[in-house]
Amino acid sequence: MLGNVPPDRIVLRHDAYLGKPAGITTFRVVPAARAHALHPGDSIEGLADADSAPPTLSEITSLGTQAVTGAAVATDAPQVLREVHHISIGEFAPTPPFVDQTGHAFTLKDLAGGPVVMAFIYTRCRDARECPLISAKFKQMQSLFAGTSTHLVLVTLDPAYDTPAVLAHYARTFGADPARWRFATGNPDTVLDFAAQFDVTAFPDERVGLIHPERTVILDGYGAVRELIDESSWSPDEIAQATQNDQRIGSNPAARINLWLSERAVAMCGNAVAGFSGFTDLLTVLAIAAFFGFLLFRVARSIARGTT
Repeated sequence: MLGNVPPDRIVLRHDAYLGKPAGITTFRVVPAARAHALHPGDSIEGLADADSAPPTLSEITSLGTQAVTGAAVATDAPQVLREVHHISIGEFAPTPPFVDQTGHAFTLKDLAGGPVVMAFIYTRCRDARECPLISAKFKQMQSLFAGTSTHLVLVTLDPAYDTPAVLAHYARTFGADPARWRFATGNPDTVLDFAAQFDVTAFPDERVGLIHPERTVILDGYGAVRELIDESSWSPDEIAQATQNDQRIGSNPAARINLWLSERAVAMCGNAVAGFSGFTDLLTVLAIAAFFGFLLFRVARSIARGTT
């Protein structure tokens, strides 16, 4: 459990539950008085209701306490929970003012007319499996989308540090063309409120920097949300096929199915399966099911023989 939250809310790092992927989520505690007995670092179990907004947690049982690092984190990102509207598929994305790596102001409205693929990173990320991996995949997509109307946007989760100059240096590392690929920063509250609307909230941790969930967003040419992808195992080609399908352009159905399978696998099993092919996940699950089905058949057959 993480700290610095309103009286009836807690923020949890959790495993996959009710079809939701492992990550960090804000829960409302029922009854609210139970939240007062919890402390940062507590490990808990409870009954989750994912249909409410925010999700609720009741019948909480404490399992112990772990030390929480992050009280003195070397980052300027505010440690605050944000009360915002959470965007769902089909809704229009908000269009707050951003500043890109060239220092020019823009909004998502300026990119209307073509799809937008958007994700959330920060330049000081040291985990090669997270922000650098997402940025590398966006570099591949920049080539895939050459000559198309698709735009790429990476929104910083560390806007106080990630100024346009810092983002410009980071963008050059990945060969980003600002005409096609923008890195967004701006007023910290504005930028972090925007990220929170997509359920992406970063929490400082002195060991790793910022702890945050992975989420990739695909917007259509009108600015409506078409895809919310809660894992990082997608391939650039799968995203390209998804945007082409949304535009009614011929696309590879196998790539779209693979992306869907990857999303479902992470939702059911958590991030432990992230990074694998959706088809590989499906074949693995089928193989495991077949093995245990065969094992149960043999056991049942042995029992039947013993009773005759």
